Amino acid sequence: MIYRLFFLFSLLAAGTAQAQNTLGKVQPAPAAPPVSSPLTLTQALQTGLGQSLFLQSATLELERQRALSRTGYDLPRTVVDYQYGQISGSLADQSLNVIQQTAFPTLYGAQRKLLEGQATSAEQRLRLQRRELNRAIRTSYYELLTLHRRSALLRRQDSLYRRAARAAEVRYRTGETNRLEQVSAAARAQELQNRLLTVLTEVRVRQQQLGLLLGTPGPVLIDTTTSPVAVLSPADTAGISPDTNPTLAVLQQEVAVSEQQTRVERLRRLPDLRLGYFNQTIDKRRGFQVAQAGVALPLLGGAQRGRIAAAKVAEQAATAQLSYAGLQLSTQLSGLRQQLTRARASLEYYQQTALPQARLILDAANKSFRAGDIDYVEFVVNTQPAWDLQAAYLDQITQYNTLVISLQALAGTDN
Repeated sequence: MIYRLFFLFSLLAAGTAQAQNTLGKVQPAPAAPPVSSPLTLTQALQTGLGQSLFLQSATLELERQRALSRTGYDLPRTVVDYQYGQISGSLADQSLNVIQQTAFPTLYGAQRKLLEGQATSAEQRLRLQRRELNRAIRTSYYELLTLHRRSALLRRQDSLYRRAARAAEVRYRTGETNRLEQVSAAARAQELQNRLLTVLTEVRVRQQQLGLLLGTPGPVLIDTTTSPVAVLSPADTAGISPDTNPTLAVLQQEVAVSEQQTRVERLRRLPDLRLGYFNQTIDKRRGFQVAQAGVALPLLGGAQRGRIAAAKVAEQAATAQLSYAGLQLSTQLSGLRQQLTRARASLEYYQQTALPQARLILDAANKSFRAGDIDYVEFVVNTQPAWDLQAAYLDQITQYNTLVISLQALAGTDN
């Protein structure tokens, strides 16, 4: 047994030493790799709404409120008094007194409805949280799609300018051009490399942020073949109502809860009911018993009247907040529709006019440069508007997507 322990200890010591030597040579572990399979937007939404920690707090609050809704019929404790001794004579007697006090029955029903309304409020707040998570996932997903398009644009630009830079280098060596063209080509290539690395870094950051929203460890890969332009359905622009807007649903439910709270406070003015049973022996003879019934009346009702007044004010405040929110959201919806109409027209301009012109500019400039009609500096100057148009198109897509996602969060359905 001793030899086995000594052998095991030797193996552990050797393994520890080897691990320490290995750790001294190995660099810190890189970040967790992305998930293997790219996610579509639908899959990302399903994953996030199913396991994101963002919803955990609201979900637990809903469970708490549902558990509390079962406490509406909460009777006071039953009082049981027992006495033994010389109660009514020289002999040792005993008495039992049982008293139960309860509020008026209608109060318990009102309290139960109030607690159920608070549970419904928690359910609507969870719906609001799901809508916000949906919005955050969509925003992150489309930003990633746009960043991938930007990186592809920079790669095309870098590839074209690299070929032009090599041609400028050959011209410089053969004496066909000066040193300025060769230096400009090299500087331009380095600038594009730096911009491309910046975009790729932003892609990795966005992948990690999307992973956080989805509740998955490490970055998340997306389906980059998807169109970067957000899709807007007719149901997303139907209008604002509590059925489509969870913010209005929450506020509307708060009005219902405040009204129920006022009713509960009014019912508290009703008298409490008391029921009792009394049993006593006299000189050790049994059979002396009494039934009791009574009411408990509040002598001073000023405090309760104050609570009722406060509940009415809270009800008015909730109603005013609902009215203001409805007007505010309607104004936002109108503004978003106007902005979206303009953004859609601008997007169509780029798709139908600007992008074809950019391709023509690039083709013509590339042919002229290859034919030697223009030098590298002229080539860069002539092609820059084409790249600017394509970059502006991606900027317009980002603006359009922001408006679409905002409209979906405001007036879209939960689906």
